[in-house]
Amino acid sequence: MSAKTQPQVVVKWKKKKGHGGHHGGAWKVAYADFITCMFALFLVLWLLTQADLKLRQELARYFRNAGVQSGGSMLGDKLENARTEEKRPLEAALTIVQGVGEELEALRGSAKEIQEALERGPELGTIKDHVRVEVTSEGLEIQIVDSGASGRKGLLFDLSSSALKPELVALLKELAGHLKTLPNHIEIGGHTDARPFAAGAGLSNWDLSFERANNARAVLEQAGIRPSQILRISAYGAEKPLNAADPLADENRRLSILARREKTEKEPAGPASAGFGGAPVAPRIIDPGTPPV
Repeated sequence: MSAKTQPQVVVKWKKKKGHGGHHGGAWKVAYADFITCMFALFLVLWLLTQADLKLRQELARYFRNAGVQSGGSMLGDKLENARTEEKRPLEAALTIVQGVGEELEALRGSAKEIQEALERGPELGTIKDHVRVEVTSEGLEIQIVDSGASGRKGLLFDLSSSALKPELVALLKELAGHLKTLPNHIEIGGHTDARPFAAGAGLSNWDLSFERANNARAVLEQAGIRPSQILRISAYGAEKPLNAADPLADENRRLSILARREKTEKEPAGPASAGFGGAPVAPRIIDPGTPPV
């Protein structure tokens, strides 16, 4: 067979396909990094909605220098401190409200006890109608006036005298038994009506009102009030009348006793505090010929 008639041999090369090498867990690491980043993002977004400016600054400082903050404190400590600082104003407000409520209840209880003592005390029968007891914004206020429901007067003092009548002394001793149990400071004020002293008397309504208040202080202390409990003795003269429409009214002659609420103890004194730095206001001059009371 000639070369021309021999069959042609065709050789085909086939590339054998095989499986690639094992990929390992690299994709898992990448996926975990992605999830961690997403968690951190949502955590930061949540913190920003809960934080004030100070806390946001701490967060920014942390992510600029992650890990430990200056001074060695961790971010967790910073966050906890910030939360604590945010809670303190609310806790303080709740404490104040609770304290005010308890104080008012104690003062109301003392007012009720005083009123009951006035009703059942036979030695106070003649003067009980001259006592007014109430709890005000300033504290437990007791007014002992020289005119009662019966119309009697002159049970507290003699005319132009700072000496306390026996009925008034008995009342002050009864009041001391209740007031000495309170933690509140006590203020005592003396008041007169607007009748002035005669010229050359050497005495004024300021002097008279202070001497009466100071004598009341002495009786209260002898009956058990602690000297440190007395906060102020004030002479008001005729400048704070109960009956402003009638400056000469009998009820303007009185003693006032205040168990002051704690939150108002730092308020300044009235316009006329004798001996305590108050600047007296000039008393009204009404009918110089009228005898003083």
